[in-house]
Amino acid sequence: MVERKVQFRVKHNSRFSINILKFNIKSQLISVFIVIVVFGLIIELTLPALSLLKYSGLTGFFDILKEEDTKVCIILSLKTSFLSLLLTFLLGTTTVFYLHKIKNQILYKVLDILIELPIVFPPSIAGLGLLLTFGQSGEIGRLASYYGLNIVFTQIAVIMAQFFVSTPYFIRIVSNALKEVPLELFEASYVFGAGKRKTMFLIIIPMLKKYIVSGLILAWIRALGEFGATLMFAGNVQGITRTIPLQIYSYMQTDLNKATALAALMYILSFVMLIFVRFITKEE
Repeated sequence: MVERKVQFRVKHNSRFSINILKFNIKSQLISVFIVIVVFGLIIELTLPALSLLKYSGLTGFFDILKEEDTKVCIILSLKTSFLSLLLTFLLGTTTVFYLHKIKNQILYKVLDILIELPIVFPPSIAGLGLLLTFGQSGEIGRLASYYGLNIVFTQIAVIMAQFFVSTPYFIRIVSNALKEVPLELFEASYVFGAGKRKTMFLIIIPMLKKYIVSGLILAWIRALGEFGATLMFAGNVQGITRTIPLQIYSYMQTDLNKATALAALMYILSFVMLIFVRFITKEE
């Protein structure tokens, strides 16, 4: 009887050990698979950028900055993107605080979805929509043309395209940060005599300054890299609407070295700006 109990325990322990061994092997295989997937994703995301830098070379990188077309497109891109960024800050911040005050959840969700639609829109579709709205086919475009204001194929169109695709990023970041502000802080400010405007400008906005700055930087990067909507709505006119991405596209038709060098410049600029965003938004 005792021997049978001992044999049963031995078999039970051996089966338990085998199951543990199988579980450990499966866990290790899953871990290896996850590591392979992660490294594969990192390689896929970094190799194209490294290829740009390798193909353009250090000499080509500096030579492209001497090209007159490059200088013109950089100045144009900086001017239009900063103007669109100013609109993003003024209108985007106002929109964030307006959404925050909405009590009706259905209305809030509808407006939130409408505001974030440009994030998932293909840029070419966004550009086509802007063209049909503000061009001669749209009521607003015809009205503007009646008063002598032409929008399509001008720098106004470039700014509007950049604003359309970049502002939702700013609104999302600042809106998420504003949700973390306790309602008691608003109420305490009102109790001490500060109105809604003073509370917003003197208390809330200074509290959210690092999120506002990071949102503006991300919106600026998006505006600076905008291609599809600008091409459809503003065209590709040298010295008027040809921004950096459109200049890269134009260089692709004639000189691949120039195109990759200018693309490498955009990559480095975006990389540096993202590092800066991570630095200013890190937890203290």
